[in-house]
Amino acid sequence: MTRDMARRVESLSTDATEVTALGQEIDGRAAAGEFAWIGDLGAEIASRAAGVKDSQWYYDVVFDRVQRALAAHPGRESLRTLVRLPLSLRQEDPQRTSAERRLAALVAGGHRADDVDPVVFGEESGRYPLSHEFKACLLHELVLKGAPVEEHAGLSSFAGALVAEGHPLAVLPLTLLPAERGLRRPPHAADWTWALPPSPMVTFEGPELHASPQMRQRTAHVDMTEITDAASAEAMGAAVRHWCAQSNGKVAAQEFWSPDPVAPDDFPAVFERLPLIPWRAEDAPARLYASASDTVLRVLLTAAALSPAYGSGLYGAYGRLAAWRSLGALVGAPADAPLTDTAERVERAHWFRAAPASDWFHEVAWDFAVVALRPGGQEIAVLAATDTD
Repeated sequence: MTRDMARRVESLSTDATEVTALGQEIDGRAAAGEFAWIGDLGAEIASRAAGVKDSQWYYDVVFDRVQRALAAHPGRESLRTLVRLPLSLRQEDPQRTSAERRLAALVAGGHRADDVDPVVFGEESGRYPLSHEFKACLLHELVLKGAPVEEHAGLSSFAGALVAEGHPLAVLPLTLLPAERGLRRPPHAADWTWALPPSPMVTFEGPELHASPQMRQRTAHVDMTEITDAASAEAMGAAVRHWCAQSNGKVAAQEFWSPDPVAPDDFPAVFERLPLIPWRAEDAPARLYASASDTVLRVLLTAAALSPAYGSGLYGAYGRLAAWRSLGALVGAPADAPLTDTAERVERAHWFRAAPASDWFHEVAWDFAVVALRPGGQEIAVLAATDTD
């Protein structure tokens, strides 16, 4: 089998038809439970890729198909086969971090915590070449899937170790927070995902909000002063920072304050006067819609976890961390506040979303604007982002 597999991999070429056919065979063998064959193929590709400075593109494509096939079929046999393989073809490449996060998301999406716990975190874990960072990501990807982490000894113990070492993901709770209620799969849902569709296909929850003459009269005395500073703008943009670093993204984050509180019902009249620079044109006022904390969380998590126009997303675990950093900054929570305190403030804020309204937005597939009227009504925070290919 090993010699036959070596010949099979050696015969691979840049012929896309051949690579596609092999991918289909991998899927078929996975459906038939032939995980050992798939594992041998993945091991042979990894061995050959390690022997060259820049492995051929078809190695990456086939290895990706191997990982996906093994991740998509729940059960300990397929999981053991998957975690015996290297996490990435390039062990020292900067892309390894992204590969680890991606694989953690795949495993959490396809495998049950009952199987992941003993194989990756429990008595079997020492048998496999799994990195500490991969396991940290996998733990929190499982949390996003609603896995009862505290009911599994290995997962729970590893979570405690992350807290003790001060790992960045350790600030995330092991259960979903109120604003994350939209991440839970509805009963009997098929092909369900918590991710919002990319704009401009995004829909809004309710009717467009308009400022009435009465609203304008009641808020005529409200004078919003911009108080944005570099630190708060950076924190608000945490969920989309990679859009700028990896792609062509633009981010606008602003804060405003008034000595006179704004009633939520009068917010449209105040919003239309905000000096939103540079993304709102005078001749094209932004369309405003009421929103909810769980929708805003999903907007930010989608932006953080999924890929921008170029580059890769942060995936679920670090995407969740970045989304909560943005949420916390949007509601004015201290950066070091416990996430449960931030979550309580998020629920007390009033949330809105604005539709793209100027040529600052590219309106290709990566556009959003979210607005928070903070508890007490004296502060407003706005985050807008756009990207293009």
